[in-house]
Amino acid sequence: MKHQDTWFSHTKSYKAVTPSTPQIVEADEEIRIELPFYLLFESLAYIGVVLRETWHVRPHYHEHFELCYVDKGQGWFAIDEFTYQVKQGDLFLTKPGENHQGAAVGNSPFRLYYLGFQLNMMNALEMDYYQLGIHRVVQDQAEIIIGIFAALFDELRSNQKHSFEMVQAFFLRLLVHVLRTYEHVTQIQDNTPLVPSPVLRQVLYYLHAEVGSYQSVDDLASKVYISRSHLTREFKRYVGVSLGQYMRSLRLDWAKHYLRETSDTVSSIAEHLHFPSLYTFSIFFKRHTGLSPQEYRQQARRYIPYESNA
Repeated sequence: MKHQDTWFSHTKSYKAVTPSTPQIVEADEEIRIELPFYLLFESLAYIGVVLRETWHVRPHYHEHFELCYVDKGQGWFAIDEFTYQVKQGDLFLTKPGENHQGAAVGNSPFRLYYLGFQLNMMNALEMDYYQLGIHRVVQDQAEIIIGIFAALFDELRSNQKHSFEMVQAFFLRLLVHVLRTYEHVTQIQDNTPLVPSPVLRQVLYYLHAEVGSYQSVDDLASKVYISRSHLTREFKRYVGVSLGQYMRSLRLDWAKHYLRETSDTVSSIAEHLHFPSLYTFSIFFKRHTGLSPQEYRQQARRYIPYESNA
């Protein structure tokens, strides 16, 4: 059974064969554009951008290709048994049927562009994409791909005359530049992914399934029946940051999210994130942000929310 997630599982069967106005969906610090001219265009199904510090997507798969680009921040990304560290400027691709997941790490803002597509009518490109090996994370060193991504996104949002033709041109450029980037990078460097143990995958699941339910590294180590030192060493090796930092950042990012995006009381947020008391939560939050939870909420609400002009 395919996992249905907030923005990663979007295979649809479109009957329309002529272009019409793209549907723009905005919610929860994400902008997503569904493309109703799927069959005529043969390939491009959706494009979106996530601006979410707490980005995490559980294991799932698609019946199409998906290309992602980290425009800000850093994180990790996994396909089946392989795990990759990703940072600003990295792009990564999944093929149809590949089980994958990922998350943001650290305290910096996180922005991710994503795009779903099929290549059934472009046989040469499809074959080249299927032949990509395990070296899935490559750096957009010349910043060409992010420029095309942004132009494609803006063109769809603007909905101007002949937008369909412009989108098609941008998309074909993107497909070719992505392939050339993979070919160039894999020729000059070894970017072999790490293979995490089943225990490490279980740890990541526990951390994200119920944020804050594990109060310390020792609690988590005892849950998976390995020593603290072994767990922290392996976690740093595969994810790129210490386990303690990852746990703190995850809790802090979700606290910010609840304060910004919900009307929940500070007490209920503290309880939801498994802090022993409101006082403990307030001390933790102020230590890492310089603001009390209420001050952060008031400051965040001064900003005017994004509105589409399409």
